[in-house]
This record gives sequence, C-alpha cells and structure tokens, in this order.
Amino acid sequence: MHLRSILFAFGLLFMSNGMAQNPEPLPYTISEDDTTKFLFEYKLYYVGSNIHIDLNYQYVLEHLAELMHINPKWEIEIRGHVCCGPSLRISKRRARKVFKFLRSWGIDRSRITYKGYSDTMPMAFPEKTEEDEHKNRRVDFVITR
Repeated sequence: MHLRSILFAFGLLFMSNGMAQNPEPLPYTISEDDTTKFLFEYKLYYVGSNIHIDLNYQYVLEHLAELMHINPKWEIEIRGHVCCGPSLRISKRRARKVFKFLRSWGIDRSRITYKGYSDTMPMAFPEKTEEDEHKNRRVDFVITR
C-alpha cells in the first residue's frame, strides 16, 4: 500500500477518535521533502515543560509501531520541540521518551533516531497566546522509506 494512503487512513482513524487536548481535528500533515521522505505530523502535545507521553497519545504511537512492523524498510526520526525560548534538554527528553516507547514495541534501534530541536522549528511565531505555545510544544516524525 502506498505510504500516503496508509497515513491518510491513519489520520482519519484519529479524526474520528476525538483525541483529548486536540479540539481541532488536525491529526497529521504530510509534505514530501523528496521521493523517499515524508513528514508525519501527528503532533504529540505537552503541557508546560512536561516530557511524559499523555495516555491519549499512546494509542497513536502504538499504531505507528504497528505501521513500522508492517513496513520493515521504514525508518523514523523523532523530533522534539519546545516553546518559549531555547530548551534543548526538554525537547531531547521528549523525543527520547517517544523513542523508548517505540523500542518497547519491538522497533529495532537501527530504524529509529531522535533529536531535540528546542525552539528552532516553531509552528507559531511569534508566540502571542497560550495556543501558540501549545502548538510549539510537540513531538513530530519524519518517515523515510
């Protein structure tokens, strides 16, 4: 099955699921960087400087792990982000938590990388509201096949 259709179906599943802390149904955005990389932005949001994965998002990660098992050629980069100024430590710890979660689902270490990007890739800039800050506190994924 083509990656775009898998991710589209994956996104529709979560649009109908009504995930907590994500009132506007925006489960993913895919943009092709080239012929083999896709940005999968089902954003895992965080409150404040929290690094723990919300229970509402574990289902998303379980599904992502299943997709990785079905598609053994896929590799994934987990990208952690923060709001409100630089904090490489928090962004890296968020990405690492997701890394460990996917590893616990049996995804081989050689297929997963993680990196903290601090506040270098904001979704909302400048941050004028709490909603802007919320958009920037996230983890997203780049899938390579």
